[in-house]
Amino acid sequence: MRHRPDFDDAALARAAHALRKDLLQDLGPIEPLVPRPLARATPRRSWCRRVAGRTVGAAAVIALLSVLASERRLADPPLPDQAAFVPRYAAPAVAPPVWSEVAADRYRLGEATGRARTMAGLREDTLTAGAFAVQEAPYLRLVAVETAEPDGEGSLFVTLARRAAEAGGLSVARTGERGQLATRFGALDTVDAALVDAESRRACTAFRLNAALRLEGWLCAPLGQLPEPQAVACTVDRLGALPGAHVAPPVAAMLAQARMAACPPEDPATTAAVPAPRRAVRTNAARVRHSRPASP
Repeated sequence: MRHRPDFDDAALARAAHALRKDLLQDLGPIEPLVPRPLARATPRRSWCRRVAGRTVGAAAVIALLSVLASERRLADPPLPDQAAFVPRYAAPAVAPPVWSEVAADRYRLGEATGRARTMAGLREDTLTAGAFAVQEAPYLRLVAVETAEPDGEGSLFVTLARRAAEAGGLSVARTGERGQLATRFGALDTVDAALVDAESRRACTAFRLNAALRLEGWLCAPLGQLPEPQAVACTVDRLGALPGAHVAPPVAAMLAQARMAACPPEDPATTAAVPAPRRAVRTNAARVRHSRPASP
């Protein structure tokens, strides 16, 4: 068999070496294939221990949840089937106070009209003069409170807001300066405030006095003006008891105090009319002058 001279062993070796060199340049170094060791098989005994440990842990968690659930049921016993569902954290409903209307036969204050209501251990007499919607006239609202409990109404602003809501749904738009006024009953705490309703807005001075008879309310001047401090003090100072009214001894002693000299009496005293001397009536009619005729 005849061989070609260009396909001898040396030529094939050179071609193989050149091909290997080209592959190394293109693919980079080639790591030898080394067989990796296989993972060791887990013994059956260790697998059983792992499964048993997970089972015990799950059982412990279930037991703990059961104990917590039983304690929750003991803390919140179920309601009977007949009762309606009530949320656990719902605020309890507070029943409004039960007032009873009574005769307003204890206090008087000028031309103010009275209304009274009472409940256990508490009586309120409300005296009102004028109307809030009538801007041309003063508006007065005074509440006389008889109670055996100490004053727990909080600040004057809280008292004003509560009394304004009771007076036909008024609200406090703003408050101004605070101060005190002297009355025959003691120091009167005051604050300037703007009271509003759906249609009107008025500038008023609210007041409160803590004594044997607690006094609360406000006075509004006409035409959007604030009332004079002396007018507020004298309005409270003129509060009195109706003739024959049965009031507690401390309240009677309070109302019996002498009124301030700076406040004029509510009804001016009438004086007897002194007849004036009659004057001669002067007429503007011209007199006719008569002359004697001349003698011959």
